Amino acid sequence: MVSVPGGSQAATDGFKNLDVILQFAGQNVVSLDDLTRLYNASTAVVPSTNDMFSMSAVGWEDAIITVPYAVWHAFGDTQVVTANYAAMTKFISYARGTAGADNLETGRTSFFTGDWLHLDDPSDQGVIGTAIWAQDVKMMAEMAASIGRAADATEYSDLYQRIRQAFTSAYVGADGTVLGGSQTGYALAIGMDLITDAARKRMAGEKFVAKLAQTQNHLRTGFIGTPWLLPALTNIGRDDLAYVMLLKEDYPSWGYEIRNGATTVWERWNSIQPDGSFGPVDMNSFNHYAYGAVADWMHQNIGGIQPAEAGYRTAIIRPRIGGMLTSATGVLQTVYGRLSDAWQVSGDVLTMNVTVPVNTTARVYVPSADSNQVTEGGLPLSSATGVKNVTYDAAASMTVVTVGSGTYAFKRRASSR
Repeated sequence: MVSVPGGSQAATDGFKNLDVILQFAGQNVVSLDDLTRLYNASTAVVPSTNDMFSMSAVGWEDAIITVPYAVWHAFGDTQVVTANYAAMTKFISYARGTAGADNLETGRTSFFTGDWLHLDDPSDQGVIGTAIWAQDVKMMAEMAASIGRAADATEYSDLYQRIRQAFTSAYVGADGTVLGGSQTGYALAIGMDLITDAARKRMAGEKFVAKLAQTQNHLRTGFIGTPWLLPALTNIGRDDLAYVMLLKEDYPSWGYEIRNGATTVWERWNSIQPDGSFGPVDMNSFNHYAYGAVADWMHQNIGGIQPAEAGYRTAIIRPRIGGMLTSATGVLQTVYGRLSDAWQVSGDVLTMNVTVPVNTTARVYVPSADSNQVTEGGLPLSSATGVKNVTYDAAASMTVVTVGSGTYAFKRRASSR
């Protein structure tokens, strides 16, 4: 049995980091497909036994889209898309009907509707529902393109842009305020890139940061919002604040769980209260993945490994160095082989050892004041074997290169200034 927790996105974020899930996830998708044939939408727990958790809602039933997408995105195998395409299009038709002509999803509710298990920071249901509806359609556009369904891909891409526009018009004020004003509302709007107006997006980012400051940068998000909390900060250039939130150890935080002896992620932020007592005993799991979705941000931004296309045939190596960390290693066993990045900072000197598997390429981003500061294997980038397309991104202060399969030793020398 597999529970599909709020934001099935949370349940699937970790798929790219596990070698053994392809067969498991494939079976899970078959179960979801079976239920979709009957009900248009999957139940909250698959398979549903004796009608327990047979209801579903936004963020749970969308697993019929997000699970196949996660498997395809991790492995690049379109078989999972083809096998589930009919079920997914059936679900999209169902969800399209509930969203209506205005593309604002305020329905598909249940007793666990909303940002499940948030900490006294409720979100507007339309904000949550419409954000997830947008994500479903965006994923469908990408999957349709992957199997040559060009007309469907165009239709879904166009629909996605209309949903973004509807979201911005309905839920984002002229001053950047996201309706409801919750951490989750801002995280979804910014993290999912749903704000079409650049000025409103900038102001929403400022209000998001101000919202977090009200709780001394402690999180209040539930199952839906937590996967998008740190990505939203990264999207507005606030990796520094993302690290602040990640590394906190007092209540509520991920570090608080670790400090209280956790070896698995809790279902609730208050599974153990600050006074040492247990949280609500009627539903209090100490091994519940949802808030562990933060691992996806860690893999992509501390380990620095991101897919540039499904299956990592092209990858991005871009560690975001900060949070008083002086070193980190990211390793992913892709279908092509080992993809890794190990970085270390000592004073002003940064080293990055990158391994790229056969038949793939990677774009490598090295933090630097200019590209002349960076070498590979002790040689200038212009002379280094396998290093191509050397550019400098002044806005991001990054030297960017393209490399093929092999192992590379990049070094950013200390500035001469």
